Amino acid sequence: MEGAKIQIVEDEAVIALGLKTKVEALGYTVTSIIATGEEAILAAGRDMPALVLMDIVLRGKMDGVEAAKEIKDRHAIPIIYMTAYSGEKILERAQLTEPSGYLLKACTNTELMVTIKMSLYKHKMEEWRRKAEEAERKRQEEKILIEQAKLSAMGEMLRAIAHNWRQPLNALGLIIQDVEDSYKFGEFNDEYLSEFVSNSMAEINSMSEVINGYRNLFKPDKEKRPFDAVEAVGETCSFLHGQTRNLSVNVEIIHPGIEALFVTGYINEFRQVVLNLMFNSMDAITARKKALRLTQNDTVQEAATIGNITLELSRHDTMAMLKITDDGGGVPEGLANRIFEPYFTTREQGSGVGVGLYLSKILIENQMDGKLYFENVENGAAFYVMLPETSEPCK
Repeated sequence: MEGAKIQIVEDEAVIALGLKTKVEALGYTVTSIIATGEEAILAAGRDMPALVLMDIVLRGKMDGVEAAKEIKDRHAIPIIYMTAYSGEKILERAQLTEPSGYLLKACTNTELMVTIKMSLYKHKMEEWRRKAEEAERKRQEEKILIEQAKLSAMGEMLRAIAHNWRQPLNALGLIIQDVEDSYKFGEFNDEYLSEFVSNSMAEINSMSEVINGYRNLFKPDKEKRPFDAVEAVGETCSFLHGQTRNLSVNVEIIHPGIEALFVTGYINEFRQVVLNLMFNSMDAITARKKALRLTQNDTVQEAATIGNITLELSRHDTMAMLKITDDGGGVPEGLANRIFEPYFTTREQGSGVGVGLYLSKILIENQMDGKLYFENVENGAAFYVMLPETSEPCK
């Protein structure tokens, strides 16, 4: 590292100046010459040198070993000890601070050059290793979070399927119960049997379509491709129709003057994001209704008016924007900056692991070059999904 900054800590002026001349002759910059350990710590924090040449024996209350430990702990700056002594006791004490090297004060220019270069190189390699390990650790953590998010999403999917199955199951139950009454009253004949089979199969096919819709809508994509965001939003909301109906939530999709809005990305991951945001809004609405009903009687009527989610698609310069607005009360101001953190949730314990919004942000921003953010609005929250608009795919 030619031109690297080096700090010299030496309490003998003549030796310090001689060392400075040697260091500068090697092409390095001397930031300062310090005579005490206390001053060395302050100067290291101020100048942030790449390396410190530290005399072990210094005047004052703090010697070079103590100063070196403080500098390494605070700033992770490598240390080379300079000493006139080579006794084992001194070296044993100094090595506890894990220095980058040792030099006798009477060293040659070559010895100084080699030790400095090796120390700087060793420190650089250690930094690269630490960064690589940290990146790998974060990658593994993110991988675990994504897997947890997938499991959480699967639970949400089962919840949605259960709601979509409830109506056909109830209808199928009534059809089956009617068979007994028909037999008792002598109405069971070929015509009745044919109608029974036809109606039963219609309900069973309806349930089967729900499963097929789940498989087709949310199967992970392997590569990016252009897709119509308007169509994808509509399909996702249709999948949730049974659940929103049971929760008395009114869903409105608006895209004034826009028939199609094409973006490039992973369509099923986009649907997953829309689904996560919809579940987030539905949970907020449900919680707000419950809270109002538990307070005073005059709020029951107010609770009945809550339950609206609007999905608005529009263009903003070169970006396509999906805005999802609800009247679920919004996010408390003290928690607003944490909602995209992994494992953070405002739900009751056991109702979620807090990875849905985190995963949504990863999918939109890291994998589809978009942006996901939110703001509190009157009576609720608005989530914004921004993706680069693209041209319609060739047919």
